Amino acid sequence: MNSVFRLLSGCVAGALSLTFAAGVQAQAAFPNKTITIIVPYTAGGTTDLLARSVAEVLRAQGGQTVIVDNKPGAGGSIAGKMVVNANPDGYTLLMTSSGINSVTPVVYKDFNALDGLTQVSVLVDVPFVVSVHKKFAAQNLRDFIAYAKKKPDEVRIGNASQGSHGHLTQLLFDQAARIKLMGVPYKGSVPSLNDLLGGHIESTIDNVGVIKPYIDTDKLTALFVTSKTRSPALPQVPTATELGVPFDSVAWFGLAAPRNTPPQIVTQIRNMVAKGFEDKAQQEKLVKAGLTPVFGTPVEATARTQAESQSLGKLAATLNLTQN
Repeated sequence: MNSVFRLLSGCVAGALSLTFAAGVQAQAAFPNKTITIIVPYTAGGTTDLLARSVAEVLRAQGGQTVIVDNKPGAGGSIAGKMVVNANPDGYTLLMTSSGINSVTPVVYKDFNALDGLTQVSVLVDVPFVVSVHKKFAAQNLRDFIAYAKKKPDEVRIGNASQGSHGHLTQLLFDQAARIKLMGVPYKGSVPSLNDLLGGHIESTIDNVGVIKPYIDTDKLTALFVTSKTRSPALPQVPTATELGVPFDSVAWFGLAAPRNTPPQIVTQIRNMVAKGFEDKAQQEKLVKAGLTPVFGTPVEATARTQAESQSLGKLAATLNLTQN
C-alpha cells in the first residue's frame, strides 16, 4: 500500500512539476504568435504613423508578425471597446491617447478606459503650438494677451474639433492668461489651417507636427508651445512658462492592453518597444513628426491617465459634448 501511495504521489508531483514548467515556458515564450495593434483613427495620420513604427520595432524585437488594424469612429470608442473585450494575453493592443482616456468616456458612456484597459506606456508627448496669421496685429504672446484682454471673445482661435485635447488646452491657457478667446471648432486640422491662412480666423492651436511646415516656411507666426520644455521639432519657439504664463498641457499617444493582461507581459511589451526605439533613426522619425519620445513605464502611464481623467475629464464635462 505504501509503495503504491509513494508511486501515485510521485506521479502527481511529476505532473504538477510538468504543468508548472509548461506554464513558465508559455509565459517566457511571449510572443509566439501574431500581435494586432488596433488604431482608432484612419490610416495616414500621426497616430497611424506611430502605430506602424511600434509594429516595426515589436516585429524586430519579438520575431513575430505585427498587424496594424485601423478602426476609426465614435471618438476612438469603437477601437477601444474591441481591445477591452479582447483576450487579455498581450496579443491585442490599442494605440491610445490622452483624449481617448479623458474625453471619449465623457461622450460615449459605454466606454470606460480606466476600467477596461491596462496602460502599457505613454509613448510620446504631442505638444501644441499656438500660431497666428502673419498680418494679425499681435505677433508675440505679450501683445496677443493684451489684444485679447481689450477684445474679449473677439480673437478667434481654431481647433481640430470640439472637445479635442487642443480645445481643452486652449481653455486652460485662457484661464492661465486671464483672457477669453473665441474657440472655433473644425472637423480636423486642414480646414482650421485653411481658414487661418486665408485670414478668416486670427489664430489656431494644433499639434506641433501639423503646424511646423508653416512655421518653417514663414507662413505663420508661432507664439508659444504648450509643453513644459521646448519641442525638439521647434526648438526656436519658447514655452508659455518661459514667456510668463505658468501653464502647460500636452496630448500624448500611448499603448494599452485589455484589463487583466498579466503584468509581466505588459512590462515585457513596454520594454520591447522602448528597446526598439533606442534606434536613432526611429527617434528622428518621431521628432520629425513633431512627437517627443517618452516611453514611460506602465506605472507612470497609469498614474498619468488617472490624473488626466480627473482634470481633463471634468473640463470636458462642462462643454456638454455630444456624439458625432
